[in-house]
Amino acid sequence: MSDLTEQRLGFGFGVLGGALIALGGIVSLFVSAIDLAFGHPFGALGALSAAVVLFVVGGLAIFFAYIGHRHWNSRPLTSGVLLVVLAILGWLVVGVGGNLLGLIGSLFVFLAGVLFLLEPAKRVANAAVHAS
Repeated sequence: MSDLTEQRLGFGFGVLGGALIALGGIVSLFVSAIDLAFGHPFGALGALSAAVVLFVVGGLAIFFAYIGHRHWNSRPLTSGVLLVVLAILGWLVVGVGGNLLGLIGSLFVFLAGVLFLLEPAKRVANAAVHAS
């Protein structure tokens, strides 16, 4: 793949994943309201705190996907590592089967991070081949 294709795919996956994570936060917010309406304040507090964390993780994923896209020549490694870390954080917050939108969004963010990491990995591999 060319740099431009990896850049566009990474940006698209990062934005899509961040949007899905934020949408999972909205769903969690509705679950919180329903729990509160039915008299489950602790369930509502748990869903509300998950919604806040999902909003933050989704917003950061979109931000770092934008940074990786905008400053492609200088920062794909930083953005890639941060997107992978955010994806893992999203998986930890959502848990397995807790919020399907958050899980799918975290998968897309992880893929975006891997795509951003491909170019620096190719540079290191080329340098190692030419050094020997």
